[in-house]
Amino acid sequence: MQRYFLSQKSNQITGQDAHHILKVMRMKSQDEVIVCYDHRCFLSSLIIHDSDVFFEEIKELERMNTPKITLIQGLPKHPKSELVVKYATLFGATSILFVPMMRSIAKLDNEANKQKRLEMIAKEASELAHRFDVPEIILESSFKKIHWKDFDTILLADENEKTSTLDQVLPLVSSQMKIALVIGPEGGITDQEREYLSSVHALSVSLGKYILPTELAALYALSYLSIKNT
Repeated sequence: MQRYFLSQKSNQITGQDAHHILKVMRMKSQDEVIVCYDHRCFLSSLIIHDSDVFFEEIKELERMNTPKITLIQGLPKHPKSELVVKYATLFGATSILFVPMMRSIAKLDNEANKQKRLEMIAKEASELAHRFDVPEIILESSFKKIHWKDFDTILLADENEKTSTLDQVLPLVSSQMKIALVIGPEGGITDQEREYLSSVHALSVSLGKYILPTELAALYALSYLSIKNT
């Protein structure tokens, strides 16, 4: 069933979503869709008047509690950032924060347009995954501006870590937890960044015996955290 996200509570679907309903899906009045806003989703019946699309809520859908996972991604080259957003959304990240790191090749510029594009990708992926919300996309200029104390656990995926696994470091995952997952850019993290992350109590973990590309590395950990959610 098609799912549409609204930026705020309303009884009307507008913009590209309305175009999709009318021109792509060719829906009619009384066709059912799922409409989501404010982290809630409703089975809804469409009411179509010419080119205007309205809906009437039928019932609220039950939401599963999951941990709040913030992916802190070392800024990768374009278009890898788009792949990060798409797949991290599909695998359950609550928010996705891009930050330049010492070995990042890409630079933060034209942030407003980049963020708008990434937010659109996150919305489309959320609809595909049948999520109840769309991850927040954040473009941050520095590690030091991140509020590390907001997290219960900070995980650093480190290629130099050979012994500590996710299962050892985080054997249980509660739906109440706030978890940060740090992934380095293409060139990995530096010793200076390791020291800084250690100072904010990040736990270094191995993501297996193979080196994963930066745009896919988070999926290993996100899959584990999803499976372990109690």
